[in-house]
Amino acid sequence: MKPIFLTKITYNLVIVIGSILLYASTNPLKAQQEQTQTQNQVLPPKKTAISFVPTYIFRSTLQIGVQRFNKYQDRSFVLYGGITGLSHEYLKETGYNLEAQYRFYVKRFKVETNQNNKAYQQGIYVGVWTRAEQFEQKYDYKEVFYLDNEGIENNLTYKGNQNIKSLSGGIQFGFQQTFAGHFFIDLYVGGGYRGANVEMKTEIQNTEKMQHKEILRWHNGIFNRTYKGVLPRAGFGLGVVF
Repeated sequence: MKPIFLTKITYNLVIVIGSILLYASTNPLKAQQEQTQTQNQVLPPKKTAISFVPTYIFRSTLQIGVQRFNKYQDRSFVLYGGITGLSHEYLKETGYNLEAQYRFYVKRFKVETNQNNKAYQQGIYVGVWTRAEQFEQKYDYKEVFYLDNEGIENNLTYKGNQNIKSLSGGIQFGFQQTFAGHFFIDLYVGGGYRGANVEMKTEIQNTEKMQHKEILRWHNGIFNRTYKGVLPRAGFGLGVVF
C-alpha cells in the first residue's frame, strides 16, 4: 500500500506543477495582449499636424501648413503658407500666399479603435478660411505669330509686368482621418468669394487687339490669377500627426 500511496502523491504533484507551468507560460501573453488593448484604448490624442496640399501643385504652388487642436479635439487652428514659381519660354511667375483656417469639429477628432483593435483618429468639420495672395507675372513675347478670328496671321510683340494682389475667404466642409499611426488624409470641399487688384506695366506693345489679351491670359475662369467673384474650392491634404 505504501508504494501505491507514494505513486498517487507523485502523480498529483506532477499534475499541480504542470498546471502551474502552463499557467505561467500562457498568462504573460494574455497580460501583454490586455496591456496592448488598454494602451490602444487610452492612447493620448495627437494634437499637432503638419500637412502638404498636393492639389496646389497643379497651379505651380507648394503649399504647407501647421494644424493645432484644442484640449477637447473639437476645434483646431490651421496656418498655411505657400510659394509659387513658374517659368516658360515667354512667361515667368513668382508669388506667395498665406491662409488661415478655424475648424469646428461636428465629430470630434478623438481616438477610436477599429475591428483589429488599432487606434486612429477621425473627425468631420466645418471651417472658415481667409487667404491672401500676391503674384508677379513677367511677359516677354517676341515675334509670336498667331491667327486672328478672321484667319489672318498676326504678329505679337509684348513685354511687361503684371502684379496681382488678392484676398479671399469663405467656408469649407471636411473629413480628416489618421492611418498607419502617424499619417493622415484631409478631404475638403467648399467655397467663398475672391477679390483682386491688378497693376500692369507695359514696356513694349505693338497692338491693342483683343486676341492678344486672350493669348496673355495665364488661366481661364476661376483659375485666372486676376479672377474676381464666387470661388469654389475642393482638394485634399496629406501629412503627419504627433
